[in-house]
Amino acid sequence: MMLKNKILVSAFVLGISASGFSDKAIAEDLSTVYQMAITGNPNISLAEEQVSEGVARQTNAFMGYLPEVSATFDREWVKQRIDRSDNTVFALGKGNFDNRRRTFQLQQHIFNFETIMNIVSSDMGRMRLKESLETAKQDVGYQAIEAYLSTLAAADDARLARIEHASMAERQVDVSARQKQGLATSYEADLVEARLAETDARVVATRTSYQRSFAQLQRRVGNLPASLATLARDVALPKLDDINVDDWLDAALKTSPRVRAMDYSIDERRAALAADVGQAMPTFDFIFTDTRLDSGGSLFGGGSLTHEGVAMLRLNVPLFNPGGRGYEALETRSQVDQARYQRAIYLRELRETVSGTITELVNGPDRIKALVKGVQTHRRIVDAVKIKFDAGQSTVLDVLDEDEDLFAMERQALAAIYSHLLNYALIHQVTGTLGQEQVTSINQLLDPTLPMITAGTDFSQYGHDTMPISVQ
Repeated sequence: MMLKNKILVSAFVLGISASGFSDKAIAEDLSTVYQMAITGNPNISLAEEQVSEGVARQTNAFMGYLPEVSATFDREWVKQRIDRSDNTVFALGKGNFDNRRRTFQLQQHIFNFETIMNIVSSDMGRMRLKESLETAKQDVGYQAIEAYLSTLAAADDARLARIEHASMAERQVDVSARQKQGLATSYEADLVEARLAETDARVVATRTSYQRSFAQLQRRVGNLPASLATLARDVALPKLDDINVDDWLDAALKTSPRVRAMDYSIDERRAALAADVGQAMPTFDFIFTDTRLDSGGSLFGGGSLTHEGVAMLRLNVPLFNPGGRGYEALETRSQVDQARYQRAIYLRELRETVSGTITELVNGPDRIKALVKGVQTHRRIVDAVKIKFDAGQSTVLDVLDEDEDLFAMERQALAAIYSHLLNYALIHQVTGTLGQEQVTSINQLLDPTLPMITAGTDFSQYGHDTMPISVQ
């Protein structure tokens, strides 16, 4: 029974926390960490600034169709000299004259296809950046959930390694005592010592992995959470109401901000292509000029003060190399095709992700239950092998192998549970529906009243009072 109690301590699959993890306190649950991650996140802030840039670009595009108004002020100092003239009116000699000119001009586009399409392109660009902002929020939210659950998984793996090490240390004590009584050989003692060394290495490796997970969580969140709540003892795995892959793909095309951003990107480049084509199209403008000239005179005649207003309609027909920029439409046409291909590539990846994720979500609970049942069966096998070993009917290698199988299956069950939760978050992230509702669904599986984990948790203090695995 002593061995049974030692093995049962490893039954924390589902992330069951036990006393000795740390002192009880108010732990930060997933909802709190999720809000920490999306508040003031630089990725989201960067996307917001890009949206502001898109709004400014659209404003500038609209400004392209507003009147162009200019005022010009000229002042000339003219020095003239006439050395010879056949005109008797002109005076020979030198003279200095002061001329002043003020020109006011207004030019209004009546028809300019390039400017119109630039406005359309900028509007599509603004919408693309808005969808990119929503994509950034979805990505940051999922990364926070992933980092949180990965940290819990790493903590449970580290605890399991400690439990396995403690169990193996007990085996070594038992075999050493039997060796002194002549009931065990040096070969058996070496086997136990080798397995104990393996568990020593595993303890160090899992501890390192746990510390890396906490560091990754800090990077994703921006701040290091003081503590994390762990999974409750009884967990009801979240399920999907709809498991049809085509339905999720149809939803993704409508709700995924990443897909919508790609759609707007295609429209934006198509409008840019139309604007480039518009460079070679005729333009029709209205131009009004008001000029006031105060001439100080010249050796050829007297000074004058004139005021002239001119209204003009201008039709400009580009014939070659419009704007001196070549034919940019040839380049932009390739960009349109690139945007279309990028969308097609992503849709293939999306179908693969959605199909694989839903398959795992559908089959995951059955696999977890099978693993949990296997763990319970392996516990009974370990107890039976131990009894046979005490009776001399099995070897210590049999006991060690069964122990190893038990811990391996517990690790598989642990990984399957966290993988199921991550898949639940992933299917909503790729379809653009990840939000507080999904966070709450996962968060309700945590139990803040259980001992929590911190960055400096000492897993060697893990207690042996735990409950059997229970999956609803």
